[in-house]
Order: sequence, then C-alpha cells, then structure tokens
Amino acid sequence: MIDSWLSKTKFKDMYEKFVRKFFLGKVSANQLTIIGLIFGLVGSFLIYLSSLLEDFLIIMMIASVSIVSISFVIDTIDGSVARYEGPTSFGGILDIFCDRLVEIAIIISLVASDSQNLLWAGMFSLAAIILCISMFLIVGGINKRSGVENTSKVITYQNGLMERSETFLFFLAMIILIPWRLILLWIFSGLVFTTAILRLIKAHKLFQE
Repeated sequence: MIDSWLSKTKFKDMYEKFVRKFFLGKVSANQLTIIGLIFGLVGSFLIYLSSLLEDFLIIMMIASVSIVSISFVIDTIDGSVARYEGPTSFGGILDIFCDRLVEIAIIISLVASDSQNLLWAGMFSLAAIILCISMFLIVGGINKRSGVENTSKVITYQNGLMERSETFLFFLAMIILIPWRLILLWIFSGLVFTTAILRLIKAHKLFQE
C-alpha cells in the first residue's frame, strides 16, 4: 500500500531525479541487485549473531538495522535504474530471486534467535510468502499473456496489502522489538496470507468467464 501511495506523490519524481544523477550510467541494475542481496544477507546474519553475542546486543541490532535498511534502499534504486536502462527478463527474475532470498534469510535468522518460541510463526510466515509470490507470478504471467494489462514491463507488479515497504517496516520492528517478535511474526504471516487471498479474489474477477 505504501509503495502504491508513494508512486503517486511528488516524492517519486524527486527520487527518480536522485537516481538519474547519482546512479544511472555508473552502475547497472543487476549489479545493484547483487549488492542489495549481499547487504541483506549480511544484515540477516547479524540478526542471528546478536542472539549469540548478548554483550554486544545493542551494537549488533544497530548494525543489522542499518545494513538491512541499506539493502532495502538499494532494492528500490535498482528498480529505478532498470526502468531507465530498459528492463530485461533476467533482471526481473534476478530481482525477485534476490528479494525473496533476503526475506527468507531474515525470517530464518529471526527464528534461529529463539527457535523454541518462534519456529511455528516463522514456518507460517515462510508458507505465506510462498503463497503470496505464487499468486503474484501466476496472475502477473496470465495478465501478460492474455493482454489484460498493456504494459512494457517484464514482470507485472500488482498492488497488495503487503508490499515491499510494509515488509521492510515489519522486519525492522521484528529486529528491534525482541520481546514482540512472536506476535509480529504471526501478524506478518497473517497479512501476507491475506494479500495472497486478495490476489486470488482479484484473479477471479479478472479471469472468470
């Protein structure tokens, strides 16, 4: 929801100008995607490490929040660069792969920090992500093939209850609010599952004969 709202504000134009000035022609979208992946994996490792090095908990939390935030920012930049360079099929596939890998790594790290209490919530979160991304890819693919959406994009991104920004904010909250991780994971899994159901309902409206 946040992503969709921001795309209709003046912030998007300002952000696009920033990307053109500092990144376009200096680094490719795929390179940014890989850099974002590396930051995301390092950030997820620090989340797990913070549970082992309790004496350095605050430092580890600050480091993990900072690095995960950098990964998120880079993930938004690579999409903007790709639009100016001209999107490619592999670029879209790589972006989705890296995004999901970072999400999975963060959830596994959170669960590993307290597996006895967080295991089931983490499993449901991963299952919800699988359902949501399945609906995302299936509906987007059929849209493209059937011509329901006339777009030049390699991958059609559908609006949803849980988009990139909401996921990022939930991850930050789960990293920082350690006593609330169980509740936040359950809420997260519920919202992601709801997003998948809403996309299924949308698909029914679009493709029913």
